[in-house]
Amino acid sequence: MHQHTTAAVWTLYLLGQFVHILKRAGMAVRSKSNCIHSRRAFIAFYWDALLVRVALCTGLFWVLLTNPRGVARILSLLGVNIAADISVDFGTALIFGYFADSVLDWLVSKIPFLQKELPALNGSGNPVN
Repeated sequence: MHQHTTAAVWTLYLLGQFVHILKRAGMAVRSKSNCIHSRRAFIAFYWDALLVRVALCTGLFWVLLTNPRGVARILSLLGVNIAADISVDFGTALIFGYFADSVLDWLVSKIPFLQKELPALNGSGNPVN
């Protein structure tokens, strides 16, 4: 992958992460059972949990980017078999950035000892651990 292509892939991945965070923040703001009244307040309240989750998602993306078959092997250990090779291009980088947090939640649900390691976001203004 060329350097400018790599930079664009990472930029699109991070854009997907950012859009996902905005979606979560918007859902929290619109929820009637929370104490968070703005997207800025959501990010200020959950900044540390968001940082942990983005870092872990970025690790998953790094594995996908550098070893697409490695992702298939990890998934097969969890009982999910995919026959397709996953290639990273601009579109998949953006899509993975957006959905990576949901994938991370799913992975953690399959590996119980990780559940205490991943900070949850419940959108109510009350951290869940």
